[in-house]
Amino acid sequence: MREFSVENFPSIGAVMCSKMIADENYKPMFIFREKPSNNNDSGWRLFSGLESDEYSENADNFGIYNPKTILEIDNSISSLLLYKGIGTVWERKPNTDWEEVFDYPLEDDFMVEHKLTENWTLPINNLFNRIKEEDGLMYTTNDKTIRLNIWNYRGKTKEEILKEKKKEISERNLENDILKKYELDQGNSIKVGYHIKEYNSQKDISYNLICGFCIVDNQVLQTFFYFDNEKDLEWALHTWKMIAYK
Repeated sequence: MREFSVENFPSIGAVMCSKMIADENYKPMFIFREKPSNNNDSGWRLFSGLESDEYSENADNFGIYNPKTILEIDNSISSLLLYKGIGTVWERKPNTDWEEVFDYPLEDDFMVEHKLTENWTLPINNLFNRIKEEDGLMYTTNDKTIRLNIWNYRGKTKEEILKEKKKEISERNLENDILKKYELDQGNSIKVGYHIKEYNSQKDISYNLICGFCIVDNQVLQTFFYFDNEKDLEWALHTWKMIAYK
């Protein structure tokens, strides 16, 4: 995992930070990343852990800062700010390492169903940002990303398309070995795909990729699930299975 000095820290958007940290130089002890409120917001919220309820209820006790300002106070959070995704929560005690928290409620943490087209639907956590791309859609929390494209194969049957996609998977000419292949028959749709690992030289990390094809009649919904943490394999497979054509 690539580390950056304060001067070279990449742009991620602003952070909202307690003035106990920004003005009084207390170190961050509790931080979380919620869904950004605008394009200039990273979603990160930083607390010293000493804020009372009364203090936290006063908006004047918080400010919007360039992350570099806070990293000058405590650079130990740089990797968390850069690599951890929307929906993650972290805490530590003095002189201990950061630990992830799984039971802290976030406002936007709930499931929604997105209509990709008139027929295709995707159930996904509302924490994901939806971004329109030139030839499809992207949903991302930074550490988990889904890309989707829909293709029409006019004049071909579902069985012919399935055979073609299986051949593509078997004959793929990439450096990364397939870790596992998948095939799901869900009645009106058939899904085939594979799991590989790739390397991001810019971040100096390995990440997982599940490439899948959802086939209904002569339509194919192609999906790419990118995730950094092995524990998110279950999330990727479950989300892929839940994509539906109605």
